[in-house]
Amino acid sequence: MRRIPVASALLLGLLLSFSAPAADVAATLAARPELSRFAAALKASGLDARLRQGHWTLFAPDDATVALPLPPFRAAQLPALRDWLAHHLVPGHVAPGTARIGQAPRALAGNSVQLQAIGGPLLAGDAPVRGAAVPADNGLIYVLTQPLLPFTP
Repeated sequence: MRRIPVASALLLGLLLSFSAPAADVAATLAARPELSRFAAALKASGLDARLRQGHWTLFAPDDATVALPLPPFRAAQLPALRDWLAHHLVPGHVAPGTARIGQAPRALAGNSVQLQAIGGPLLAGDAPVRGAAVPADNGLIYVLTQPLLPFTP
């Protein structure tokens, strides 16, 4: 009659293996190989720590499109890097269609980022979004095929 407890233990183990804890936006971003340069820039700038608290929406250009210097970043680059990244980080949860016309969510840098899909692909501002948003326990990551604005050191 020991089969019932063994089967219960196996079932419990199986259920627990499928319910892995969710990761915050910074950890979710760092786990995406196609966003490694953006993640490295966030870490170098110190903004990754900020993404572990509160709710965030990231507009992250993938490695194939972003014109960032390769890590390691020089100290002289960090102010420009931090400013550029702030245009891609929006406090709160931004989903398509949640902002009314003329009322787009504001990024840390103060710029508006409107998500829209009118007769075509989803756009973040003028940047096309690749695929569905990547969920994290404290926000969303939209993978962009181009940055919201060019990086100028």
